[in-house]
Amino acid sequence: MKLNHKIQAFTIMELTIAMLISAIVIGMMYSAYAIINHSYQSFIDRNGGTATLSLLDQRLNRDISKAESISRYSNTIILKSSHDTVSYQFLPDRVIRKKALADTFKVTSENFNTSFESSPVEADPSQGKEKRIDDLQVTLVLDGQKIPYHYYKIYSSVNLFQPLNDAIH
Repeated sequence: MKLNHKIQAFTIMELTIAMLISAIVIGMMYSAYAIINHSYQSFIDRNGGTATLSLLDQRLNRDISKAESISRYSNTIILKSSHDTVSYQFLPDRVIRKKALADTFKVTSENFNTSFESSPVEADPSQGKEKRIDDLQVTLVLDGQKIPYHYYKIYSSVNLFQPLNDAIH
């Protein structure tokens, strides 16, 4: 019996070259992934503030349109409807929305102004009274730019004749 038959296989040199080429391709793919991931993170960081402002604006618009009564107590807006009560607390470095759960919007707020029938409403917490409002103006700051927001509520006559809880009858 003669054992003179060749097995087809790769040489050590061919395997080394294949591994070297694979290492180069893997290195390029990792570098490309790192660059794309960094670009995506910087995009998220730049646009995160805009998304927060947009979400706050959307929720505030929706809650104001659903509210039957809007009142102010200190730096807090209370929106009441027959179904629920929502409050927005405007702090210098964030806005907190409280419904069943609390949402925190990390935005800087300035110039928090409210009025009712064009008369300014300044709620004094020492008096312990809520004051009805129909106009809210607040300036939010994003990346050093001041963005004014204005919200207006048109009440029905039924809602205007309902007194607030603290009103003198």
